[in-house]
Amino acid sequence: MKKSVLLRRVFLVVIMTLALAFLLTGAIYMVTSRVMFASIKAREMLPKARALGHLIERRAEGAQEPVDMLLGLLQKDDSMLGASFIVLDAQGGLLAASEGMTEELIASMDGVARRALAGEEISTYSAVPFFSSLQMVCVAAPFRQGGAIGGAVIMLVPLYEALAAVSGLNSALMMSLLIIMPLVTALVYLLVGRITKPLRQMRDAAMGMASGDFSIVADASQRGEVGQLAASLNHLSSELSRNLSELTIERNRLKQSVNGLREGFVSVNSEGRITYFNPAMRELYPGNGSTNDRMALVPDEALWQAFDRAISDSLPSVRDLVTPERVIRATINPVTGEDGQTVGAVGLFTDITESERLERTRRDYVANVSHELRTPLTAMRGLIEPLRDGMVKSEETRARYYDILLRETMRLSRLIDDLMELSRLQSGKLSLAVERVRLSAIVEDMADKYTGAAREKNQTFRLLEEPADWPDVLANADRAEQVMVILLDNAMKYTPEGGEISLGVRTEGDRAVITVSDTGIGISEADLPYVFERFYKADKSRTGSSGSGLGLSIAREILKSMGERIWVTSKAGQGSSFSFTLTMYEPPDE
Repeated sequence: MKKSVLLRRVFLVVIMTLALAFLLTGAIYMVTSRVMFASIKAREMLPKARALGHLIERRAEGAQEPVDMLLGLLQKDDSMLGASFIVLDAQGGLLAASEGMTEELIASMDGVARRALAGEEISTYSAVPFFSSLQMVCVAAPFRQGGAIGGAVIMLVPLYEALAAVSGLNSALMMSLLIIMPLVTALVYLLVGRITKPLRQMRDAAMGMASGDFSIVADASQRGEVGQLAASLNHLSSELSRNLSELTIERNRLKQSVNGLREGFVSVNSEGRITYFNPAMRELYPGNGSTNDRMALVPDEALWQAFDRAISDSLPSVRDLVTPERVIRATINPVTGEDGQTVGAVGLFTDITESERLERTRRDYVANVSHELRTPLTAMRGLIEPLRDGMVKSEETRARYYDILLRETMRLSRLIDDLMELSRLQSGKLSLAVERVRLSAIVEDMADKYTGAAREKNQTFRLLEEPADWPDVLANADRAEQVMVILLDNAMKYTPEGGEISLGVRTEGDRAVITVSDTGIGISEADLPYVFERFYKADKSRTGSSGSGLGLSIAREILKSMGERIWVTSKAGQGSSFSFTLTMYEPPDE
């Protein structure tokens, strides 16, 4: 009972109710018992008063001596009547009275005497006026003589004598209460404990449910409302267990889906505090960010202000976060609850760097193609119009104009051919057959061709290894030669007079690495990532005859089609080295 507040309270309520009932019963009994026993005593005395009155009537009829003798005895000993008496005549004069009756007491009965002499029977108890502390039970009965009221008999007994039997009854009642109270207390304790036991079990089941343990079952064997309540609690537990299991499955499924997104995901609560972000977010913004520190996760105050506005205004928004390395698009949407109130916001972070780069490349491609096509066409137009108008009179000038037109036409044709070649390579539809190729033969041809060309430009071309030492490779001979021509042409083009161009080879695993180096103007570090892009020219000042800017793009696509790669190392003002790989030929096992 010490551990059960409910049991203790119910027990105390029942005990207090019983105690109050006993107290009220005792109080009511004390009040009503006086009246009840006084009335009983009065009803007991009234027949005696009537009988005494009949004796007085017989005295008047001639039985004077026996009656006087009886009155004399009663005067001396009124215990036979069990009360004191007064006998009055019709005028109120005293005929007889008990020895204990005093004149004051007899005088105090004047009101009762008048009523009795008027023919009224009286049965009452009250305080005697002259002895207000003394309660008396009083009865009065008139008697007749000769057909008229001949007098009255008044009988008196103190109230304490009338209630003498009550004291014994009170003692018996108190004894009964003292015996019954412990028995009732024990019985109440057992009954209350039996009632509260299933309630305690239901409390334990509810506490288990609150902590996530739905295996606890309440005792539903009780009859009535308690059993129904236990059955309802068990049903509630099973339904909660099922719903919680489904919610857990849905939460895990949603979490796995969000974690599997390539885009970053961030959710915030109504106060703007981060509640969750997926692993992709950490890839977008590496750092030491936590779920509580917004700026540590994404150091952009304007972004988090957009989250706050989405919560306050319940409106979506889109922001682009631009950094030197990438461009990230954040799509922010408010989250509403069942009541329609905004309870937070979610943000989806998409890396659009590649799409932005492709869009920029597309724009640059269109601009570069337009520029490269416009240059020869403008030159051709400037020569054709004077020829058409007959403004060129000299045959020598006319022939020079024709030579320029031919060169520009050939340049335009090469540009279109290069564009078509690059388009075929990038489409993946051009199949390059590879076979065993004597790399030494290609190198010897390159040496023969570029040694004289370099000499004409006052440059030096040399081979770093003897051609006979170069390994055989698996490649497309024409395309491998085309790549070397592109690299050697660029080296000679960007190397000033007195410079040197070299061609060398080394082996790395199963690959031969061919390197074309020069001592030319070099490439700045900012330009290195873009040298293989279409129309990209590291030397922005060299336009027009310096080439279309497609050679390195074509070389990269050729090598990619053969499963090879190409790269460059360079420093501005110190020359460049372009290297590419070719797979070495392995003779089949016999």
